[in-house]
Amino acid sequence: MASKYTEDELNKCSKKVLISLFLAMQEQMEQLNRNMELLTEQVAIANQKRFGRSSEKLEIDGQLSMKECFNEAELTADTALIISEPEMEEVCPHPYRRKKHKGKREEDLHDIETEAVPHELSEEQLTELFGKDGWKRLPDEVYKRLTFTPASFKVEEHHVAVYAGKDDQTIIRADRPMDLLRNSIATPSL
Repeated sequence: MASKYTEDELNKCSKKVLISLFLAMQEQMEQLNRNMELLTEQVAIANQKRFGRSSEKLEIDGQLSMKECFNEAELTADTALIISEPEMEEVCPHPYRRKKHKGKREEDLHDIETEAVPHELSEEQLTELFGKDGWKRLPDEVYKRLTFTPASFKVEEHHVAVYAGKDDQTIIRADRPMDLLRNSIATPSL
């Protein structure tokens, strides 16, 4: 590797030294350009070997092209016998969909025995998370699950406690059991 010259060193050099340095740099630049051209050519050859020409584009005499293979019936069909297709009619522009009315789940479950299952955090856990008196309780998150014991059903109404820090930055819910299907009343007992 050639040494680097500062501006002061170059100002002190004679004209012959500067010319020889310039010529050496020109030769070095030409060599770098040749190397770059060789590398570009090698990359192009490697890409051509790797990706190659697509076989679908290759035209060989006597061989069917992809277009002819898939449209063989249309190519061999007698054009005199072609019958025009009738125009398409739109039979039903908008399919009928029933709207889901709210409150159906409560309506279905209101006759079944309900058992409340609370999920709360202990005072120690709350103190550890928020500090002493650094939390307030928000309204519980309530969801229902339908459990089945032979010959009877029972609704479990889970009340998950929700707590918020008095700094209004943190909200924490109590641990709740894993669900088979979230937001569904289905349970493994069903």
